Amino acid sequence: MAEGAESPQKIWQETVRKAKDLISHRSYWEALENSVAVTIEGELIIVGMPPQASNLASFLTVSDHKNAIDRALAEVAGRPLKMRLIEGSTAADWENTKERDRHVKEMHKTTYDKRDREVAQAQSWETLYDLAARNYTNTRLRQLPQGKARFVKEMLGIVADAMVDLWPENPDEFTERQLARVIDRIANSAEVPAPYIAFELERLRADRRG
Repeated sequence: MAEGAESPQKIWQETVRKAKDLISHRSYWEALENSVAVTIEGELIIVGMPPQASNLASFLTVSDHKNAIDRALAEVAGRPLKMRLIEGSTAADWENTKERDRHVKEMHKTTYDKRDREVAQAQSWETLYDLAARNYTNTRLRQLPQGKARFVKEMLGIVADAMVDLWPENPDEFTERQLARVIDRIANSAEVPAPYIAFELERLRADRRG
């Protein structure tokens, strides 16, 4: 490679020539000719399209075209190098793109963190839900009113204990629905109204706090 060819502009100039030899497509060629090398970061060469040619950008990201460009890049650079196409054609445009990338990554992280919490929480509430079914099955004389009363009393204590960890200070709708599901299971098993179970649960938790 000629002296100075390691500069982004020289590498891209030679890549454009080789990439055009690999695929004959008028719009693809035009996109290559209008593209501008901005910088190299690691194994990426950052390539921009000036605003007046932005409608051509998609011709560089089509799978076959992108693969041809990356092959040409690796050959010219003598090492693995891939194209990252951005909007704009300056170093400032690249910094703006990186800032947007960081913002999107943080948004995704927040979404996944919330999803992970919900999955873990759902598993815990699910355990409580299943426990209500097992305890009712194991309740002595459960077909009698006093048997059902013993079951309700036991489950209210269990749910109140579990809520120490499962119930945040300001529960969201997801958490409220998980508790409602457990309450409905207890109520259906004991053949009593769900609001009654919810009321007794609130009273028990209030007594404990007092």
